[in-house]
Amino acid sequence: MKNDQGSLQSHAQSANSYDEQAREYGWYGPEILFGMCFEYISPDSKLLDIGIGTGLSSALFAKAGLEIYGIDGSVEMLHICKTKNIAKELKQYNLNDLPLPYSNSLFQHIISCGVFHFIGDLQPIFRDVSRIIKPGGLFSFTVKAEHYDRKTDSSKTNDMYYSERSPEGVEVFTHRKQYLKYLLQLLHFEELKEQLFLVQNGQENNYSTFFAHVVKYKK
Repeated sequence: MKNDQGSLQSHAQSANSYDEQAREYGWYGPEILFGMCFEYISPDSKLLDIGIGTGLSSALFAKAGLEIYGIDGSVEMLHICKTKNIAKELKQYNLNDLPLPYSNSLFQHIISCGVFHFIGDLQPIFRDVSRIIKPGGLFSFTVKAEHYDRKTDSSKTNDMYYSERSPEGVEVFTHRKQYLKYLLQLLHFEELKEQLFLVQNGQENNYSTFFAHVVKYKK
């Protein structure tokens, strides 16, 4: 699994202003994931937020009565999250270091919002999610959507994903739909919901597209 360290440094530097910046950019991934999951969740269920950051996504599930566990590589982000008092447990951990520090079949729900477009090959972390989630549990996540009309550097393009550099110099990955479908089938996840949404790129009328997915672990 490849994770650009530049993304971690960028988030650490912007931790104090992250929530405000997310709103300025129209980042409503947390609300979209929560809305898609709402009919399936119940109070007191254990939820792991992979890349919890400042807790934007988990705060919504915490209000619904779920027991929140969070993991993130940024100490600064976790500090902000801790002040919100939404999580039972927070861990600082590099997502490159698999397996994740949790026992098998521990969580009813696992979410990851605004994280996977910083990771190239998703198979290792998806496989570990299948290890720590309960049978019938929900895995909900966002990925950057493919632009079919956009030219990409052929040297960085393959059947799984391609990458570009953001204006801040961070490598951002777009995962092909057929690759995601392959991974989900391989690891025994059943697709329940998919939603396309837009995120402003800091300039008016300039948007990136993302997908939100909700899948169920069948094994």
